[in-house]
Amino acid sequence: MATRTHARVAVAQLLYAYGSGNDGISKFVEEILSEHKIKNAQNEFAKTLFNGVLEHLEEVDLRIKHQIKNWDFERIGDMERAILRLGVYEIIFSGMDKAIVINEALEITKNFSNETSTKFINGILDGIAKNATLSVDSIKEQEAHKQEINNLETENTPNSKGFEKPKRDFKKLESKNYKSSKTRSLKPLKNKKNSAKKG
Repeated sequence: MATRTHARVAVAQLLYAYGSGNDGISKFVEEILSEHKIKNAQNEFAKTLFNGVLEHLEEVDLRIKHQIKNWDFERIGDMERAILRLGVYEIIFSGMDKAIVINEALEITKNFSNETSTKFINGILDGIAKNATLSVDSIKEQEAHKQEINNLETENTPNSKGFEKPKRDFKKLESKNYKSSKTRSLKPLKNKKNSAKKG
């Protein structure tokens, strides 16, 4: 029987497909969940998460961009970004215990990516959880101020292009199983102690 963990895995994969450019995936959510036996309460839970992320995508992405330091949001791997979006939505909007949300996100990451990505996602979600009460307006003000400083530093640095800090490219770290935008079969998570009971 499907659990909330399985539902989150399904949602992460749906968000991966959506983030990879498959906007039409939204029309087939019910069909895909049914195919993979995400039924009844877990079906409703999964649809609430998926639709909630899309509804609040602008704020979700804003909070991720605000939290990352010296990283390019667009160069985060599609699967990692999908997991982050799901985690941020749950932290900010669901009322779910933040520790459970982060733990679930890390378990999903371990199954679909690598240790580097797991540490990256842990740091981002932990920081967002600690700043969950920060308003969108405050974040926008801080981001605007940060951009002004960056612009000034660029203007005052000779041959500034030669001194740019390299940005890690998480797309290169993605699992080989996620190189297309098609939603793959929703495999249950590896057996983790108590993972199915959480959330």
